[in-house]
Amino acid sequence: MAARPTDAQSPDVAPLSNPLGADAGPSRAPVETSTGNLQYEYDYLNAQNVPGALDNDPLADDLPAYYYSPRPYRDDEGAVRPIADYGPPGYQPREQQEGPAVPEYARLAPPTLVTEDQRDDLVVRGIYPGSFLAPGTNTSFRLRGFVRLGALMDFDPVGSTDSFVTNTIPVAQRAGQNFNMSGRASRIAFESWTPTDYEDLTVHTFVEGDFFNGAPQAAGGGGNPFRLRHAFIDVGYFRFGQQNSAFMDGTNWPSLVDFQGPNSWANQRQPSARVTLPVCDDLFWAGAIERPFSDITFDPALGAAVQDVPDFTTHVRYQRTRGHAQLGALVRGVGYRPAGEAVTRQTAAGVSGSVVMHPWAVLMGTDPVHDPDPSGWTRSRLLMQATWGPGVGRYLNDLAGQGLDGQVNPLTGDIELVEALGWNFSYEHWYNAQWLSNFTLGKVDVDNSAFAAGGTYASAQYVAASLWWIPLPRLAIATELMWGERQNEDGQSADAQRLHGMVQYNF
Repeated sequence: MAARPTDAQSPDVAPLSNPLGADAGPSRAPVETSTGNLQYEYDYLNAQNVPGALDNDPLADDLPAYYYSPRPYRDDEGAVRPIADYGPPGYQPREQQEGPAVPEYARLAPPTLVTEDQRDDLVVRGIYPGSFLAPGTNTSFRLRGFVRLGALMDFDPVGSTDSFVTNTIPVAQRAGQNFNMSGRASRIAFESWTPTDYEDLTVHTFVEGDFFNGAPQAAGGGGNPFRLRHAFIDVGYFRFGQQNSAFMDGTNWPSLVDFQGPNSWANQRQPSARVTLPVCDDLFWAGAIERPFSDITFDPALGAAVQDVPDFTTHVRYQRTRGHAQLGALVRGVGYRPAGEAVTRQTAAGVSGSVVMHPWAVLMGTDPVHDPDPSGWTRSRLLMQATWGPGVGRYLNDLAGQGLDGQVNPLTGDIELVEALGWNFSYEHWYNAQWLSNFTLGKVDVDNSAFAAGGTYASAQYVAASLWWIPLPRLAIATELMWGERQNEDGQSADAQRLHGMVQYNF
């Protein structure tokens, strides 16, 4: 493969100047082609490049030998799969909300060896299945996601018109029905892998978003603005960027038609810096510094919420082919500044435990991951999760944004943490490779302060039962019957029922 021309090899012709100035963006310089003609090509410089962006020329790098070796795909400490993506060695976990039409763990395998000419001239498979090598480089790219159409009928009013959020059930309940269709849960993701010659590390990037943002999609409203879900970089044991909190278990997601999920599910994505380390075989530890936010109830005229100390999260995880168990912990500062006074701060702490297991596979001694065609009993799963602590409200699905991390006494200006408990249970039963059912139950309880208003959220229940059909690989059709109830601090309550359906194709 011919080397890319350097400044010394370029013809003695003055480069074109950039009419917008030296720092205004890309400039062009003439290079000599194999036929002797001058041809202008853009360089890589632009106003937002950072130091190091041009240190190495990817066109001159050869693919390292391990790029084609099965070792990184089998070894949990390998350079290809980020260590934070838990799963059996050699497999990639299903992402949250991708649905049962995608395997729980997808097998990884190295690409076949390609020649330099193929690298330059052809689109060839990259380092991950479904990825491709950018011609002339050692970087693999992959585009994935899903398209989803949801349709629902509400038999009772619910404030969230295309997700089932139990905190939006009006108390007292009113009469009324609602039919809605929405495609804004559709998702798209772009990721890359670039091998380096430093300890054979692979730099992995991941950017993902959907359109589940802004006003709910309903009659006469909903513009479907794009929402950034994930944007992070993996380098060795480290992950930097917007990502799932280390306090949550993203692979504990049940097979639900409802995009919101259980009201009690620990769920928070935010900018953070995380490290994940293998402790021993099948055991991992992770710790992270995460963006803070004091989600408290107070009178804005009397003070302001303060978030000046990052949240600290951690977990340990035991991972096997028939399931996993994870125990997480959280320590954070919840702050409040009364008008004209010093900041008062309470230290919040919480724990969250989760289990995913294939109970019948354990009893029968079968393998749901490595068996090429596991039976329905082997595929069936049990999922459990529980979270508790004072000041953990914003980490629970139903409590985020409700001001239930803490409550400020309007008479004294003192802040009191709110203790919350959430738990959920799911059983997913597969009848065969095309049909499955899921049953999910969730509950949240809040211990409000004595001065909380009577209409303050106190507890909620969430029940969902669904039937799924997978007629083609990656295509799922499902229907789900849901029931939820909200109870306020004054004892008043109301419930709602919804029939929900969806068609989703993962690409």
